[in-house]
Amino acid sequence: MTNDRNQPLANPASPAKTFMLVHGAWHGAWVWHEVAQCLRNQGHIVYTPTLTGLGDRAAELSADISLETFIKDIETAILHPQSAPALVATPDADAAEALSNVILVGHSFAGLVISGVADHIADHLNRLIYLDAFVLPSGQSTFATLPEKVVNALTASAQAHRGYGIPVPDPIHLGIPADTDQYTFARGKLTPHPINTYASALSLNAPLGAGVKKIYLACTAPPYKPVAATHDWVRSQPDWIWDELSSSHSAPLLAPKMVAEKLLALTAL
Repeated sequence: MTNDRNQPLANPASPAKTFMLVHGAWHGAWVWHEVAQCLRNQGHIVYTPTLTGLGDRAAELSADISLETFIKDIETAILHPQSAPALVATPDADAAEALSNVILVGHSFAGLVISGVADHIADHLNRLIYLDAFVLPSGQSTFATLPEKVVNALTASAQAHRGYGIPVPDPIHLGIPADTDQYTFARGKLTPHPINTYASALSLNAPLGAGVKKIYLACTAPPYKPVAATHDWVRSQPDWIWDELSSSHSAPLLAPKMVAEKLLALTAL
């Protein structure tokens, strides 16, 4: 499933670090499989939760799932890893107590999720890494950033899933070339996304990041147009660290070793 098998990983830092990797819209924990394995092979601890209604939890899709549901998924996975629904179907939930010093990584839509988690439990986090992710201010929803005709089209398309599931896009629109094994794999794994997570606003009590170090890792080959506005905004902020990755938006699937290497390097900043 990789196209970068010959690229070496950087030497790991010691002691072992704790990562929690949060997937984006339509995805599941499956998208992190090879990234997580690369990090574990370097001696690090990696958690890959699945958000409510997605991936192997697709049967839970409902109209009640909001952005706050996703935030609670990850908060619970950090505070109660052994019993968290987001981790129950994975071998990750082996910690008996709450996690600490967590490097929280959010890909794509999960940028909103990790922002919300930091607002709730900043003292459990080491840093936030936004992997080609969306960043919104408090009080704004994803739908508020989109043209009305796009919102209407997505809302109408959700009728195919009882009105609350945004249908899966063609993986080519996520930066996955059509003539690849990854394209075929993604087509079989992507699941409808809970529409109310787009309609509900991010609500923060503290400034974005709640004092946790914020790092943005942008995918640049090619750039993903939906996050262009986020890229411009982040690069104008003095309290963010900016770095780039030479892969498409679907880097966790297309270039997992490169992603793992970058994540490890960013933990040293």
